[in-house]
This record gives sequence, structure tokens and C-alpha cells, in this order.
Amino acid sequence: MKECTIHTNTDPYKYESDCRTDKLASIESKGRLLLFSQPLLAAEFLGTVVFAITGALAATGKRIDIFGVMVLAVVTAVGGGTIRDLTINNGPIFWLEETWYISTALIAGLVTFILARYLRYPRRLLLIFDAAGISLFAIIGAQKAQMADLSPLLVVMMACITAVAGGLIRDVLTNEDPMILGGGDGELYATCTILGAMVFVLGEGYVDPILLSYLAMLVIFLTRLAAIFGNLRLPKFIDAGHRLESHEEARNPSKDSDQ
Repeated sequence: MKECTIHTNTDPYKYESDCRTDKLASIESKGRLLLFSQPLLAAEFLGTVVFAITGALAATGKRIDIFGVMVLAVVTAVGGGTIRDLTINNGPIFWLEETWYISTALIAGLVTFILARYLRYPRRLLLIFDAAGISLFAIIGAQKAQMADLSPLLVVMMACITAVAGGLIRDVLTNEDPMILGGGDGELYATCTILGAMVFVLGEGYVDPILLSYLAMLVIFLTRLAAIFGNLRLPKFIDAGHRLESHEEARNPSKDSDQ
């Protein structure tokens, strides 16, 4: 393998082309890099479309204009991967090299904006597609974290961030309770990606890498489906002591307390 040289006097993200080629070839030889296989590329495209649609549909009832819908579609589709790449700092952000992510999200957002006036989107169907999307994106995040030689704990964290951070940004922008914090219907969400990523990490060295990736995705997908249809939830925080008074009660004490 050729020596890898980094130009320290130029853009730190720019590597020698032969270095990048050799590094990717090395990782492919270990069976880790699945990003360019046709089935996964198609699934990644589908996941981007689905996340963009869910982002655009978050504008429902918010009186958001078309520009806002486009923003929601894009940040939901690529937000998690962007945060991952900025955190790892291991080369350019993925959508700067593969611009089809942005164009796909924009087209999906525009189509959703138009069709939402005439069609009703089945919520359960979108949740199923979303489950497939987070399954794929979580393991892609785990793979990229492994490529950066991060610890197993950070691999799990990057998997979770890649899968759910885009939805977190979407929920914050639309002033909704984030699903990652138990908002929405409250079923298991981020926890599913953590379980799948743990399978991915713990199985390394014992199971074929490609088979392990598909197995981890299946764990995430099935766990999320069980949460959707079985209403699986994590325990909610409940104060065992005195009930905390609300902000309004603190400002306007009751008449009984005045007496």
C-alpha cells in the first residue's frame, strides 16, 4: 500500500487521491464498507426520501411556507449525518461529496408540499418507512465511526446521532416534543438504534461484517416495529415527592394559600 500523505499547508480535509483510494480499499477488504453496494445505496436513497417526507410533513398545521418546508425536509434527511461528520472530523461532510442527498431531499420535500394538498399520508406507513430509514442510517453511522477508529461506546453514539439527530432538529424547529425524548406517541425510538448498534459492536470479530451489518439493521427495524405496533415505551419520569408547582401557579397563588 502506498504511503498516505496529508497536505498540512492546505485545506486539512484534502488528502492525496491515492491515499483516499488505498484507505477505502483497505476498509473494503475488511468487509466494513457497505456504502457503495447497490442494495444499500438504493435503501439509503429510500431512507433519504422518507426522512425528507417526514420533515416536510412536520409543517402540517404550522402555516409554514414552501421555503420552510424545504428547510425541514433537508435538515431531517441530512442533519444526523452532518452532526456525525462534524463530530468525527474525518474528511468532508458526506453531502458535500455526494450532492444527490441534498437534491433528493429537496425534490422529496417539494413533491410532499404539492401532494399534501390532495393526499392523506397513512401515518403508520410513514412510521414503518422511518423505521427502515433509521435502521440503515444508524449502521452507516456505526461504520463511519469504525472507519475513524473510535471506541465501541462512541461507535454506538455516532450510530444513534446519525439516525435520530435530524428528527431532533426537525422537532425543535417545529416546536414539537422531540421523539428522542419520548415526545410524539412516546414509543421506543432512539433506544432501538442503540440496541442495534450494540449488536454491531459486540458482534465484530465473531460474525462476518456484512452479515453483521444486516443483522444489526434488522434488530433496529424489528424493535422499532414492535414499539410502534406494541406500544413499547420507556418508563416516564415521575416525581415521587411533592408535585412541582407550575410556572403559572407560582405567579398566581391560589386563594386558599392566600388565606
